[in-house]
Amino acid sequence: TNPESIIQLLQNKTEASGAHYYRITSFHIDNQSHATAILYK
Repeated sequence: TNPESIIQLLQNKTEASGAHYYRITSFHIDNQSHATAILYK
């Protein structure tokens, strides 16, 4: 899975959760770059 698709998935989850704001941050798992969304309600 590439980072772009992970970011898109997180954006979809963020929108579905009804969060008003999200910030994409990066982190690493198994030497691969991934992204996570920090949600604010």
